[in-house]
Amino acid sequence: MNQHIRSPFDSVTRRQALAIGASAAVASTAGCSTVLDAVGNRIFEQLNLFNQLNQEVSGTIEVADPDGETVLDTSFDVPSTESDGESNIVAYADVWTTTGEYHVDLELADTVIAGTSGLSQRFSITSIEEEIVAISIGSSEETEPIALRVGESFSDLAQTNETS
Repeated sequence: MNQHIRSPFDSVTRRQALAIGASAAVASTAGCSTVLDAVGNRIFEQLNLFNQLNQEVSGTIEVADPDGETVLDTSFDVPSTESDGESNIVAYADVWTTTGEYHVDLELADTVIAGTSGLSQRFSITSIEEEIVAISIGSSEETEPIALRVGESFSDLAQTNETS
Protein backbone atom coordinates (compact mmCIF):
# COMPACT_ATOMS: atom_id res chain seq x y z
CA MET A 1 0.00 0.00 0.00
CA ASN A 2 1.48 3.30 -1.10
CA GLN A 3 1.09 6.36 1.07
CA HIS A 4 0.69 9.42 -1.12
CA ILE A 5 2.73 12.45 -0.13
CA ARG A 6 0.89 15.72 -0.63
CA SER A 7 2.32 18.34 -2.92
CA PRO A 8 3.13 21.86 -1.69
CA PHE A 9 -0.13 22.96 -3.33
CA ASP A 10 -2.44 20.62 -1.38
CA SER A 11 -4.53 23.30 0.23
CA VAL A 12 -5.54 26.16 -1.94
CA THR A 13 -5.22 29.44 -0.10
CA ARG A 14 -8.28 31.51 0.64
CA ARG A 15 -6.97 34.17 -1.77
CA GLN A 16 -6.71 31.58 -4.56
CA ALA A 17 -10.20 30.27 -3.85
CA LEU A 18 -11.59 33.81 -3.95
CA ALA A 19 -9.75 34.41 -7.23
CA ILE A 20 -11.42 31.34 -8.69
CA GLY A 21 -14.83 32.53 -7.48
CA ALA A 22 -14.31 36.01 -8.86
CA SER A 23 -13.05 34.60 -12.14
CA ALA A 24 -16.07 32.30 -12.32
CA ALA A 25 -18.41 35.25 -11.86
CA VAL A 26 -16.65 37.28 -14.54
CA ALA A 27 -16.47 34.33 -16.93
CA SER A 28 -20.11 33.42 -16.46
CA THR A 29 -21.32 36.95 -17.13
CA ALA A 30 -19.01 37.29 -20.11
CA GLY A 31 -19.98 33.88 -21.44
CA CYS A 32 -16.32 32.88 -21.56
CA SER A 33 -14.54 30.16 -19.61
CA THR A 34 -11.01 31.08 -20.70
CA VAL A 35 -10.25 33.19 -17.63
CA LEU A 36 -11.76 30.61 -15.32
CA ASP A 37 -9.73 27.80 -16.88
CA ALA A 38 -6.49 29.78 -16.69
CA VAL A 39 -6.92 30.38 -12.95
CA GLY A 40 -8.12 26.84 -12.24
CA ASN A 41 -5.31 25.21 -14.18
CA ARG A 42 -2.75 27.00 -12.01
CA ILE A 43 -4.35 25.83 -8.76
CA PHE A 44 -5.74 22.35 -9.27
CA GLU A 45 -3.83 19.10 -9.18
CA GLN A 46 -4.75 15.71 -10.66
CA LEU A 47 -7.28 14.86 -7.92
CA ASN A 48 -9.23 17.59 -6.12
CA LEU A 49 -11.70 17.34 -3.23
CA PHE A 50 -14.22 20.21 -2.98
CA ASN A 51 -16.25 20.66 0.21
CA GLN A 52 -19.53 22.38 -0.71
CA LEU A 53 -20.97 22.07 2.81
CA ASN A 54 -21.06 24.64 5.60
CA GLN A 55 -19.14 22.26 7.89
CA GLU A 56 -15.67 20.72 7.74
CA VAL A 57 -15.57 17.19 6.39
CA SER A 58 -13.03 14.49 7.05
CA GLY A 59 -12.62 10.96 5.89
CA THR A 60 -10.46 8.64 3.85
CA ILE A 61 -9.80 8.24 0.16
CA GLU A 62 -8.20 5.39 -1.72
CA VAL A 63 -7.50 5.30 -5.45
CA ALA A 64 -6.41 2.20 -7.38
CA ASP A 65 -4.82 2.38 -10.83
CA PRO A 66 -5.79 0.20 -13.83
CA ASP A 67 -3.49 -2.60 -12.54
CA GLY A 68 -5.26 -2.59 -9.16
CA GLU A 69 -2.30 -0.99 -7.38
CA THR A 70 -3.11 1.58 -4.72
CA VAL A 71 -1.80 4.96 -5.86
CA LEU A 72 -3.43 7.10 -3.15
CA ASP A 73 -4.43 6.02 0.35
CA THR A 74 -4.85 8.83 2.83
CA SER A 75 -7.15 10.58 5.25
CA PHE A 76 -8.33 14.12 4.60
CA ASP A 77 -9.79 17.16 6.35
CA VAL A 78 -11.43 19.70 4.06
CA PRO A 79 -12.54 23.01 5.61
CA SER A 80 -16.08 24.26 5.01
CA THR A 81 -17.12 26.86 2.48
CA GLU A 82 -17.47 29.25 5.41
CA SER A 83 -14.07 28.65 7.04
CA ASP A 84 -12.12 31.74 7.85
CA GLY A 85 -8.81 31.98 6.00
CA GLU A 86 -8.82 28.43 4.63
CA SER A 87 -9.82 27.00 1.29
CA ASN A 88 -12.52 24.38 0.85
CA ILE A 89 -10.30 22.47 -1.61
CA VAL A 90 -7.68 19.78 -0.99
CA ALA A 91 -5.63 18.67 -4.00
CA TYR A 92 -3.38 15.69 -4.71
CA ALA A 93 -0.66 15.60 -7.39
CA ASP A 94 1.03 12.66 -9.10
CA VAL A 95 -1.87 10.23 -8.75
CA TRP A 96 -2.21 8.97 -12.34
CA THR A 97 0.34 6.32 -13.27
CA THR A 98 -1.01 5.33 -16.69
CA THR A 99 -4.10 5.72 -18.81
CA GLY A 100 -7.01 3.41 -18.16
CA GLU A 101 -9.78 2.78 -15.65
CA TYR A 102 -9.18 3.88 -12.05
CA HIS A 103 -11.30 3.13 -8.99
CA VAL A 104 -11.92 5.53 -6.10
CA ASP A 105 -13.31 4.73 -2.67
CA LEU A 106 -14.10 7.78 -0.53
CA GLU A 107 -15.64 7.45 2.92
CA LEU A 108 -16.73 10.42 5.04
CA ALA A 109 -16.28 10.26 8.82
CA ASP A 110 -19.29 11.39 10.87
CA THR A 111 -21.03 13.01 7.88
CA VAL A 112 -24.04 11.82 5.92
CA ILE A 113 -25.31 13.78 2.91
CA ALA A 114 -28.74 12.87 1.51
CA GLY A 115 -28.41 9.37 2.96
CA THR A 116 -24.86 8.68 1.75
CA SER A 117 -21.46 8.93 3.37
CA GLY A 118 -19.26 7.57 0.62
CA LEU A 119 -18.44 7.16 -3.02
CA SER A 120 -17.18 4.06 -4.80
CA GLN A 121 -16.78 4.71 -8.49
CA ARG A 122 -14.75 3.77 -11.56
CA PHE A 123 -13.59 6.43 -14.01
CA SER A 124 -11.30 6.58 -17.02
CA ILE A 125 -8.17 8.64 -17.49
CA THR A 126 -7.15 9.00 -21.14
CA SER A 127 -4.38 11.60 -20.65
CA ILE A 128 -2.30 11.53 -17.46
CA GLU A 129 -0.76 14.91 -18.33
CA GLU A 130 -4.00 16.77 -18.95
CA GLU A 131 -6.96 15.21 -17.16
CA ILE A 132 -8.01 16.19 -13.68
CA VAL A 133 -10.69 14.80 -11.38
CA ALA A 134 -12.92 16.76 -9.03
CA ILE A 135 -14.90 15.13 -6.25
CA SER A 136 -17.56 17.52 -4.98
CA ILE A 137 -18.75 16.72 -1.45
CA GLY A 138 -22.19 18.24 -1.03
CA SER A 139 -22.76 18.57 -4.77
CA SER A 140 -25.68 20.69 -5.90
CA GLU A 141 -26.90 17.67 -7.89
CA GLU A 142 -29.71 16.15 -5.78
CA THR A 143 -29.10 12.69 -7.24
CA GLU A 144 -25.35 12.91 -6.56
CA PRO A 145 -24.57 14.23 -3.07
CA ILE A 146 -20.93 13.28 -3.70
CA ALA A 147 -20.14 13.79 -7.39
CA LEU A 148 -17.09 12.85 -9.43
CA ARG A 149 -16.18 14.67 -12.66
CA VAL A 150 -13.25 14.14 -15.06
CA GLY A 151 -12.05 16.85 -17.42
CA GLU A 152 -9.11 18.75 -18.82
CA SER A 153 -10.08 22.15 -17.38
CA PHE A 154 -12.06 23.74 -14.60
CA SER A 155 -14.97 24.48 -16.93
CA ASP A 156 -15.10 20.78 -17.91
CA LEU A 157 -15.47 19.87 -14.24
CA ALA A 158 -18.26 22.40 -13.71
CA GLN A 159 -20.40 20.91 -16.48
CA THR A 160 -23.28 18.69 -15.45
CA ASN A 161 -25.22 16.15 -17.42
CA GLU A 162 -27.32 18.97 -18.85
CA THR A 163 -26.64 20.06 -22.40
CA SER A 164 -25.95 23.70 -23.10
